[in-house]
Amino acid sequence: MVVDKTLFNRKHESDVIVVQVYVDDIIFGSNNNSICEDFVVAMQGEFEMSMMGELTYFLDLQVKQLKQRKFLSQSKYCFDLLKIFEI
Repeated sequence: MVVDKTLFNRKHESDVIVVQVYVDDIIFGSNNNSICEDFVVAMQGEFEMSMMGELTYFLDLQVKQLKQRKFLSQSKYCFDLLKIFEI
């Protein structure tokens, strides 16, 4: 079993929040907007934190968020590799 010590989740009844910490970046999401808002208030009360908005790019992954679906791709990463090797 693989344990990710930087991934946190909490479930209360049907509400879930997932938080991923990577160096000085925090990515989080929930199925309940008020949980996200409470999380932001708590974090900003403890740390100097700015909101960057909806996730679009993280660790060479492009993220496209639609209402019912999320898409991950590495097309930019692949394009950059092709450019480096002049292919």
